[in-house]
Amino acid sequence: MKDEILISDKKIAKLAKRLAKTFSIDEEEAVSTIYEEWDLVEALFHAHTKVKAVHRHLVEEINYAYRIA
Repeated sequence: MKDEILISDKKIAKLAKRLAKTFSIDEEEAVSTIYEEWDLVEALFHAHTKVKAVHRHLVEEINYAYRIA
């Protein structure tokens, strides 16, 4: 079983801001995307802890998922 970690609202907001800029969407839609992919986001924060690294890996995963769809 994975150790549970707390992800602060500040980190979520920072990640949303970066996603919004990357995908040219508003921050509300970016937050929605984060919560849709919450299991992945949580795993990435567990592995990397830094927002910049989580953002990079999340963007790769989202791009890969939508390329296949």
